[in-house]
Amino acid sequence: MNPQSPLTYYIRHKRQTVLLVRLISLMTFGICVMVRLLDSVPENMYIAGSYLTRVSLVSAVGPSLDPGVVSQIRTHPDVSKVIREKGLDITLPPLFGNYHLFGVTEGDLSILMEASDLRLKSGRLLRPRSNEMMLSEEMAKAMGIQIGDQIDRSVGQDWTGDSWYESIPAPLELVGTLEGTSSESHIRMGFVSYEYVTDHELFEPPWVPGLVVIAQNARKAEVDNYLESEIASPRTEVMTHRNLTVRSAGLSAILFVILSIVDLLVAIVMALVIGVINQIAQEKRLEEFALLNSLGRTSRQLVRRSMLETVGMTGIGWLGGLILFWLFFAVLKTNLYEPRGMVLDLVDLTPIWFSFPIPLASIVLVAFNTQRVFKRLDAVAIIERGKLSMEASSNQLAVKRSSNKPFSPWTFYLRHRRRGSILVVAIGLMILGVSFPAFLFSPMGDAMQPLAEPMRQIGIITPRMHGSVDAGLAAQVRAHSTVSRVIPAVDLPLQVDIPPLDWPISIHGVSEDNMELLISLFKVQVKEGRLPRPHTNEMIVTEGVAMNRDLRVGDRVGQPVNEKDRGIPSEMVITGILTRPSEGRGEDDLWLGFASYEYLSSHGLYASYPVNLLVVPIEGRKAEMDAWLRDEVHSDLAEVLTYKWMQNNYRVLMLIPLAVFGVVEFIIAVVAAVALAVLSYTFFAQRQEEFGTLHALGRSRSWLVLRTVRETASIVAIAWLISALLCGIFLVFIQISLYTPNGLSLNYFSPVPWLFTLPLPLSVVIVSAGLVAWTLRRLDPVSIIERR
Repeated sequence: MNPQSPLTYYIRHKRQTVLLVRLISLMTFGICVMVRLLDSVPENMYIAGSYLTRVSLVSAVGPSLDPGVVSQIRTHPDVSKVIREKGLDITLPPLFGNYHLFGVTEGDLSILMEASDLRLKSGRLLRPRSNEMMLSEEMAKAMGIQIGDQIDRSVGQDWTGDSWYESIPAPLELVGTLEGTSSESHIRMGFVSYEYVTDHELFEPPWVPGLVVIAQNARKAEVDNYLESEIASPRTEVMTHRNLTVRSAGLSAILFVILSIVDLLVAIVMALVIGVINQIAQEKRLEEFALLNSLGRTSRQLVRRSMLETVGMTGIGWLGGLILFWLFFAVLKTNLYEPRGMVLDLVDLTPIWFSFPIPLASIVLVAFNTQRVFKRLDAVAIIERGKLSMEASSNQLAVKRSSNKPFSPWTFYLRHRRRGSILVVAIGLMILGVSFPAFLFSPMGDAMQPLAEPMRQIGIITPRMHGSVDAGLAAQVRAHSTVSRVIPAVDLPLQVDIPPLDWPISIHGVSEDNMELLISLFKVQVKEGRLPRPHTNEMIVTEGVAMNRDLRVGDRVGQPVNEKDRGIPSEMVITGILTRPSEGRGEDDLWLGFASYEYLSSHGLYASYPVNLLVVPIEGRKAEMDAWLRDEVHSDLAEVLTYKWMQNNYRVLMLIPLAVFGVVEFIIAVVAAVALAVLSYTFFAQRQEEFGTLHALGRSRSWLVLRTVRETASIVAIAWLISALLCGIFLVFIQISLYTPNGLSLNYFSPVPWLFTLPLPLSVVIVSAGLVAWTLRRLDPVSIIERR
């Protein structure tokens, strides 16, 4: 064996080498898994809309498309074919994306299949005027159905208790599956009968009439540009491949920003761990380096050799982590993604770029430490005394007095502050990295809770079919013993800013007398301006909404004034601001508004908007009324919204991203806990003489383990407190900079984000205790004392 080879030391010290290689491999694996899992969300969202690479969609915002717009599209020279359709989107769990069902006629079906490079794979074509559908095979896999199965809103419940197929009111039976005509074609499309959904009364909303636009050969980009610039309007919605790309890229950008922060903190912690372990190894090799130096090796040559060793070790660990990651996702692709019709590209380079900072940061820190050590290298002093130099030993601070409590869990780290500081910094940074997404998304859930506040006073019944709630059902509600009054209303969705998203609140379009009743019920009063007049496009909002949207009396909302108000296709004028009197300030702010029922119910753009029922309870019987509405009225004919249901719905909506981040960050937390526990164990291994002496003096192994646990727990507690303080400062910053200007507030004492800070410190304590206990089982105090 070549004694001068950079591999010699690590070959002769296999345990240390394997430990460092495993740490780098595990952390590389964890980062890659986290990045690839989250990156697959926008990837599959893009794939789910892949039909937009072949066709474009134009939909009506309202009951129908303007005939002039239809004629304008048909006569465009770059347009090959325009097909009328009546379709909807099916929303599946986050990883699967949203899928579109095209409602087309029998003649247009073959044209659209040819344009999309699809052909029948199994089963048969659907029959006109029947409740049959055809799906691409990937789409059928994602939905988990086979030929002969039926879907409607009674199956496939999501986390909120609603169905994935909430927009399908009557059963649709799968009669055929489709495949691409080439190996490169992976278009996700589904088809139903246009005649069936047009004639069936249950398929009025949300089945929106629209057009499928097929471009001439090689003219798709020109057609998309024309549709986006000339056709898109407050009354017309356009979906193109460019829109899909922008949305997918936007989601990826948000995820990458979050992951970059986590990645940076993880890389710093891993560099600290690797750097400390490497520094300890270098201290043990001082005599070796001094001997080489005295034999003519320069400090630069020794630094180069040490760096070659580090690069080789970290490189092997990094490559091992990438191989492990690739094997893991090969299995995941075969057993999860492909059976569910999802896509997972195994040659995607994004995880590699995110994993690269781990070995890079480790190499940079080791290089810095190595340069610092070899600048003070004194070969003679090392050979004579086994120390770095005479100056280094003389500069050490002498301990003035012994500790009054030598067995205190604070004693060791108070006397070795550098080691304690390293552990505190490493654990604190890792806690911040693991819990950062939770503290980013959880405040949004807290800020959404006041949006349900209006539901404390009323319940809402909305029809699942076109028009209004069934007359018999409405009469049953009016006659119930808990109901005081039932108010018809046309609700408008006004978008408010809840960083980082927009969210709709309800503007109730009610008659003049009912508006005054609701204002009294909600205990609000006009602060500025006046109430909307009947038959006018006027609106009044509460001061929380006005602050959020920066609205004043005389301002306008809706289309085309504000692009975000897609649910309000006409201009609405703000005529007043509502506020709660001082005695009502104990409750959360109200987020609602009122408009004219007469105006909305007679305007053509709102003809497709359902007429809801606002149910006012008898005083003191609100909870009883809500329970009855959810148990007896909520059905296939009508959906019931109550205060409790709205609060739970907001909580679940926030738990979905938190759960996604929680699953992938669990891997990071486990690997980080192992790395930090190994660092703690490394420090413990240098104290074997101390523990051997204590054991020889009669201290049991369990007592020694307990003492080590107390020491580790003390350091972890300090790290947690510091990270918790930084998280609290982050929450205050979010409140001041984002939420207060938008009229929002967050709950600092919500347990959800703080729970994300606990698994890592607990794991460090548990793993450290396990490693120490395992080591102490083999502790031989006599041999330790003899060799000290």
